[in-house]
Amino acid sequence: MLSNAMWRVQVFLHGSGNNITFPGLLVLSASILVVYKHFVEGDGGHPGGDPTKQFLALIVIQMLPLVFLQMKILSCPDPIGMLSRFGTKVLLMHACFLALRVGAWHLVEVGLGFCNVIALVLVCVALRFGFKFGITSIPSHWDVGCLLLLAGAGAFVTELFDFHGQQTLLQMGFLECTIATASSYIEILSFVPGVWLVQKSVKKNDDEPKSESMAKPESAQTQANFFFAFLVPFYVMEDVISAFRVGSEAPLAAVAHMVHFLVLLDFACFLLSHIYNPDKVRGSFLRWLPELWV
Repeated sequence: MLSNAMWRVQVFLHGSGNNITFPGLLVLSASILVVYKHFVEGDGGHPGGDPTKQFLALIVIQMLPLVFLQMKILSCPDPIGMLSRFGTKVLLMHACFLALRVGAWHLVEVGLGFCNVIALVLVCVALRFGFKFGITSIPSHWDVGCLLLLAGAGAFVTELFDFHGQQTLLQMGFLECTIATASSYIEILSFVPGVWLVQKSVKKNDDEPKSESMAKPESAQTQANFFFAFLVPFYVMEDVISAFRVGSEAPLAAVAHMVHFLVLLDFACFLLSHIYNPDKVRGSFLRWLPELWV
């Protein structure tokens, strides 16, 4: 079965515990690309910095929350309940930057054009049917709104003081550049809500009532299915297809895309293998399972 195959893969990559050596090596390899680009190839004659080097650095930053989640989530009293709590916020972040891409399609193309529309529809489906998200749920996700404001303000300041990009500003306009940058910043921050909730749960030992935070295996599997059914194909588009598109012109960027996808895929396999194989899990992960379910 697929669940057993995922478990064997995660045991091979992470051992019987929660060894993060594999994703750690992936992050390290991406970091080496940044160092190589900086010290060996330099800025390539680009005033104000090489865009490829900046992209590589952003890829590394984007991978760190995934590695943190994988390292800490099993330390939570209710790890599967954490997916229920941060999954909605992560999908909301993706929906927001995809909506920004689609809404500004006539101004600037970010991503792979019409694929953004398909991805936006899929993330909305995952939110509604996987996590039961509705209009009345919006006030409870104020932290997502704060991150959106932070990303928007950061994009505005970046373009305002990005004097070396004045030629780009003349070609695209200040609004278009700000939208493109804001979309990228929101994507980079998309897993930060998960980091915040997991860290809060670990530090406070999840003081919330168990009846509110605990997720049954069946509902956890449904949520995980919707979550990763959107996330993995989306990053196939964002990373794998993009790597083939830029491979000949920017091989380092293509490698970074693939490394990021491997980190995401490893995170998906890691979490799904635990959700679908609770009987094989030992240690702290069993604390969230009542004896009846075990």
